[in-house]
Amino acid sequence: MLFLYRPRQTWLPYRVPRNLSAQQQRAYNLQMQDRFAATRRVTPAAPVAAERDPLDALERLGELREAGTLTDDEFATAKAKVLGTAPDAT
Repeated sequence: MLFLYRPRQTWLPYRVPRNLSAQQQRAYNLQMQDRFAATRRVTPAAPVAAERDPLDALERLGELREAGTLTDDEFATAKAKVLGTAPDAT
């Protein structure tokens, strides 16, 4: 809704029609909403895809494995994801 509260003394840059039927009033309201929306269109910003360096990801995974946060199986699965290959079954 464009105006939730509009006191009588508010100045409008256009003449408000009087004595409209309900259907005409709805059409008028939609026309005003479209006019307002046409002035507020902003193209959405394109999301910036961050390039991931596989070497950095592998180094982080290696650090997590050395710290004991990741098990060998979890490390192998995460490494396969980073490299885009199937995990080796050893």
